[in-house]
Amino acid sequence: MKFSSGHVLLLAAAFALESCHAFVSQKPSFALSNVNRQLIRQDSCSAVQTSNTALSMSFFEDFVASSDEKTRKADNDKYLAELQGRVDRINGLEASIEDLGDDELQAKTAEFKKRLADGEDINGSLLEESFAVVREAAWRVLELRHYDVQLIGGLILHDGRLAEMATGEGKTLVSTLPVYANALTGTTSFVITVNDYLAKRDMEKMGQVHKFLGLSVGLIQSGMTEEERRVAYQNDVVYVTNSELGFDFLRDHLALTPDQTVLPGGGGEFGGFCVVDEADSVLIDEARTPLIISKQVPAPATKYETAKQLAEALKPDIHYTIDLKNKACTLTEIGYRDAQKALGIDSLFEIGADGEAWAPYIANAVNAKELFNKDVEYAVLTDENGEKTGVGIIDSFTGRVLDGRRWSDGLHQSIETVEGIKVSEQSQVIAKVTYQALFRQFTRLSGMTGTAMTDAEELELTYGLKVIPVPTALPVARRDYPDVAFKTRAAADNAMVQEIVNVGGGQDGGRPCLIGTTSVAQSESIVERLKEEGIEAELLNASPKNAPRESEIVAQAGRSGVVTVATNMAGRGTDILLGGCSRTMSRIKTRDFLVADGIVSSDEAKKLPPPPQEEYFPCPLDDDTLFMLKDASASIKKEFGSDLTAIQLEEILTVATDTTEAEDDPEYIVKLRDVAEAVKDA
Repeated sequence: MKFSSGHVLLLAAAFALESCHAFVSQKPSFALSNVNRQLIRQDSCSAVQTSNTALSMSFFEDFVASSDEKTRKADNDKYLAELQGRVDRINGLEASIEDLGDDELQAKTAEFKKRLADGEDINGSLLEESFAVVREAAWRVLELRHYDVQLIGGLILHDGRLAEMATGEGKTLVSTLPVYANALTGTTSFVITVNDYLAKRDMEKMGQVHKFLGLSVGLIQSGMTEEERRVAYQNDVVYVTNSELGFDFLRDHLALTPDQTVLPGGGGEFGGFCVVDEADSVLIDEARTPLIISKQVPAPATKYETAKQLAEALKPDIHYTIDLKNKACTLTEIGYRDAQKALGIDSLFEIGADGEAWAPYIANAVNAKELFNKDVEYAVLTDENGEKTGVGIIDSFTGRVLDGRRWSDGLHQSIETVEGIKVSEQSQVIAKVTYQALFRQFTRLSGMTGTAMTDAEELELTYGLKVIPVPTALPVARRDYPDVAFKTRAAADNAMVQEIVNVGGGQDGGRPCLIGTTSVAQSESIVERLKEEGIEAELLNASPKNAPRESEIVAQAGRSGVVTVATNMAGRGTDILLGGCSRTMSRIKTRDFLVADGIVSSDEAKKLPPPPQEEYFPCPLDDDTLFMLKDASASIKKEFGSDLTAIQLEEILTVATDTTEAEDDPEYIVKLRDVAEAVKDA
């Protein structure tokens, strides 16, 4: 039976009242004075009144919440019914659009732009026509056709709302619809993803649809130069991560001249249309922490070391309190007094000869000691000789080590001191922006995710995004089992390992298993635990050596019997196909052969994922296939010479492996497509 908070309070009050009466009615030797009896009666009445008030408030809150939910559902149903009318009109255009040749279909882009320039409303019939054109283009280029519910999702995004679509419903394909329509207006359409891998994957595949229709497509990746970013942002459609966009925005605002900016317009600002993938993660979870750019200033290593030694001597609950929820430690009066005595100063806040007080150093040292754990909040970076070189922050949302990011206000140096690493220069904040301020700049903001209704109120209040659940194309076949709670981590791990054994994980013919973890340390612990049972597992976590291998690990995660342990870096938007993905494996093998054949320079080759071990592939290639690979490599070298970049190579591979044939395909694409198919069938 379930009770509301009001029910619980009422039961507690009733129990208290019965206890009082029972106690008063005991033998005379235990009787209370009349005064005490009166007090008990008053307290009992007060308890009942309080519980009744709480019960009333609970009923009121439940009623309001229920009423809001019913109103929201009624509004959503009415809105979806309106959109269905537009979907019917889009479907009505399908036959005439199908009859168009490739040139005629591509000419629609210029036609739409002219009609918009002549003053036609983008929200009228032109929107429906543009959606019909994109659906046909996606079929011709990718052999993917938008379902009706995906058209509904696209209309929701175009209206500046958030589409909640279940996992596997094709949100990436949905985004092509409003992105194309809004790019016709002449302003850049942005597609925001949570990591570089997804941004690159989506640009390479979905970008082919936009390119087929005559739009230019750009990609922003970490490590790009200022000029490369400027060129990429000038395209009609730009794929970029939320953090890269935010830091480019900050850097532009620190620029001294417009020539030093990279965002469209040259003024450090941007507008236009934006669709945020995994919107709840970006707009709610990650938005709790602002983006910061800082400059480096000398750090007093001796002071950090002294603070560390002092923090080690301080005891929790005596010298300081720990707030795990808010990740903060606070010194007590005893803590302040003993710290001041140990340092031989009158006050931790007293400014010393170096112009700084001791208080922030001690606070950071205590925080580093109690709140920051190796392989959970940070990872120790090493060089090729295994020597410690620094500390890397682990992104709690992607599981990756954030390259070049540092904690500010001396915290990073305090953690380096804990790990026995030479203290680096410390950061001083010079620019800061929140995601709320960043994304509200777009004139038309939209988002899509699989989980948003729980945050619907916050998303609407903060960003003006109404959440609209989109029905699934087919009934959901997935079975969701209830959660199971254990008293200890060890008990949970044992039960999980036993479940994997029961379903045949790690065995020929067994089920493929994916284990999600919340930290690097936990993922490595589970892998070791599986080894004890004789199960070899693939590990996908924040370790820098694993991040580039994400595509190959994901490609085989659906193979029979394969067990994959991953932090949530692999849980956002990556597809795991049952049986494995032979197309991706073919692409990896083809790419590795081309790189080994010197198709790109050594500097560009370093930007590509390292080749997997030979046993990763199920069988060797025959002589005929190897000859086809050499022929394709020679054809690409003839076309590009020594100027081919890593990004261009990946795009060429996408065209060859993921898109359909076209009459005007160049010779090197034809040869590469043939050999990729031969590798896949090997």
